[in-house]
Amino acid sequence: MLCDLCEKREAKIFIKKIENGKQVDYNVCEVCASNALGKTIDFSDLHESIFHSLSDMLAGFSDIDENELEKELKCDECGLTSREFQETGKLGCDKCYQTFEDKLIHLLKRLQGSVQHAGKSLPGLEHRHEIDNLKAELQNCIEKEEYERAAVLRDKIRELMDKKNADGA
Repeated sequence: MLCDLCEKREAKIFIKKIENGKQVDYNVCEVCASNALGKTIDFSDLHESIFHSLSDMLAGFSDIDENELEKELKCDECGLTSREFQETGKLGCDKCYQTFEDKLIHLLKRLQGSVQHAGKSLPGLEHRHEIDNLKAELQNCIEKEEYERAAVLRDKIRELMDKKNADGA
């Protein structure tokens, strides 16, 4: 693929940029990339796979600004500093999870969108939880003598139980 700028050399750098809310892709050669930055860049050290492991990737997403470096955290157990964590993406011991908890939560939210693992559930388990919740609500309605609502819940439970039995059979 040729460079989008000079259309002479092979494009080795692929840039994705958001412009006016839309993603624009640029494919440029090393020379044009260096000229655009106003610096000479040595690309000889780059490998096809920049992130050799998950820890390398996590280190790349970790962001510690200069103000935080002054009050740098350090694990009491193994001596790992927040700067070392940022560089390696690896924690030194189990105590590091408590020491760097705020940074890890922020990092996980950025990477995964949440710190709560949703995971996958076993087939039929959703129905089981829903049925249990409906039964508890049904019992509550009976205690409050809300019989019309209780009848609706009873029918919903039967419907789910029938569906569960049909799926399981």
